[in-house]
Amino acid sequence: MADVGIPSRGRARGRDRHGRGMRGPIVPFTVPAWRTRSDKFDDVVALELMTYRSLLGEALKHIDYGVLDVPEVDPAPWEEGVPLARYLPFERPARITGRIVFYRMPILAAAARSDFPRLVIHDIVTEQLAAAIGRDAEDIDYLN
Repeated sequence: MADVGIPSRGRARGRDRHGRGMRGPIVPFTVPAWRTRSDKFDDVVALELMTYRSLLGEALKHIDYGVLDVPEVDPAPWEEGVPLARYLPFERPARITGRIVFYRMPILAAAARSDFPRLVIHDIVTEQLAAAIGRDAEDIDYLN
């Protein structure tokens, strides 16, 4: 009575459970739709940082950057509402003196309320970099 009426699973390998075709991505890797919203946001922030790095050079050499979806902790008493980004200085002397963390969801929510969402992201990056290097945002802003 061994193996009577039970089909072998080896023949269905590589097909979906309804037999309609091979499993795989719907969109090819080469088209822009493959990029997630998070990836696109990272690209915008990276482009801003790259532009500032080419303009300010050595001033930004010892600063690290990161992007999180939302803040992990509640706002500090001096912060109003949900923070869009934070500069976290390191206390010990090290190769990296601090880290700027950008929060994707709050920034995108603020940008959605503006007529120029890309400019909102630019302003946030400019303010954080200015705070990190101890200069005024108006002095380092390349759009002014």
